[in-house]
Amino acid sequence: MVFTNRILLAALGMLAAVGMAAAAETRVAYRISAGDTVEIGIASIPERTQRVMVQMDGTIALPEVGMVSVGGLTPAELQTRMETILTTKIFHQRLPDGREQMIVVKPSDVTAVIAEYRPIYVTGDVLTPGQQAYRPLMTVRQAIAVSGGFSLLRARANQVGPDPVDLRRDYESAWGEYTRDYFHSARLRAELQNQANFDMEPPQGSPLSAAFVSAIAQAEAEGLKISLDNFQQEQSYLEQSAKAAAAQIEVLLKREKAEAEAVKADEDDLARITKVHKAGNLTNDRLADVRRGVILSSSRALETSVELMRTRRQQDDFLRQRERNDNLRRMALLTELKDTNVRLADITARLRAASQKLQPTGASAQPLPVAGETIQAQVTIIRKMGEEWRKQPAGEDTEVSPGDTIEVRFSNGLENAAVR
Repeated sequence: MVFTNRILLAALGMLAAVGMAAAAETRVAYRISAGDTVEIGIASIPERTQRVMVQMDGTIALPEVGMVSVGGLTPAELQTRMETILTTKIFHQRLPDGREQMIVVKPSDVTAVIAEYRPIYVTGDVLTPGQQAYRPLMTVRQAIAVSGGFSLLRARANQVGPDPVDLRRDYESAWGEYTRDYFHSARLRAELQNQANFDMEPPQGSPLSAAFVSAIAQAEAEGLKISLDNFQQEQSYLEQSAKAAAAQIEVLLKREKAEAEAVKADEDDLARITKVHKAGNLTNDRLADVRRGVILSSSRALETSVELMRTRRQQDDFLRQRERNDNLRRMALLTELKDTNVRLADITARLRAASQKLQPTGASAQPLPVAGETIQAQVTIIRKMGEEWRKQPAGEDTEVSPGDTIEVRFSNGLENAAVR
């Protein structure tokens, strides 16, 4: 995240540098080009003032002078050239009484200025794209304002559509649904990782009140806490049951060993008594008692073995149930997360459509935000540099030059951040 922020800061710095460079470039002395209109005046002969458009070859046509090349000249160089040319000419002026008078032009009588600059062109996501008159020190912001401001609906600006109040209601309603599923998705991801907390910051660009967003986030946080507590309690119960079964198994193993030893002792005693009985030195009652003892100890040993098997099976059941609970829970959470993300994608599409319907049709306001993304206007200036056309990014305060084409496009900076 820190690395990403550094990249963003660096990019912003580069964009600012480009804008400053473009502004500095426009402050360089302007050079006349085809399409500009120059005004040539002589103070002593006001009626000789003329406005002439510079032709494709960079020349202008002046009566009594002819074709004069002015393309590529700065305003100061234009003034100097006109002073040089006009002061070599003798002009005739007819007086009110009908007489004709010759006038010699002095350099101080000559004025040569750029009356009109080549137009600029604004295209893209503005209300009225097309040709605009250029004014000195004009900026991108001013050019967009003259073009009616940002708009994604210029083609439908004059069409009858839904009530803006209804559109705004639908837009904010969709934001409410998006916020609900946004926090639910964050809660599910936290629960999958057995984390008790998740990011409760509102989604980027949300127009909803902080109290409303906080209430939704708090509800999901409470749901996460309850769900984790319930799961942990159930898993703890199974774990404790498995531990109790393990302790009982240990006791039964000791009992099984002791009873096996008792059975062996009783069997040895039965073998000895039987031998004595066969020798005629022991009664039948004594032999029967010993046999009953062997049967009794064998029965106890068998019961212990059966109980040991049952306890081991219970222990395995507890362990399998604990693992099964975790797997079933994860499967359910993943399914719910998938469905939530599908809903988020659908709501994002609805929000984008609602945002475009509510885009401003004038002024210079930026578009309404869409879920998880910040919509920015990207401005590109297409300018002729020498013999080639170049594109360069620009900010709203970048100065434009005559003949520039300003291209405006909206872009999404962080699309679907909530579903990442």
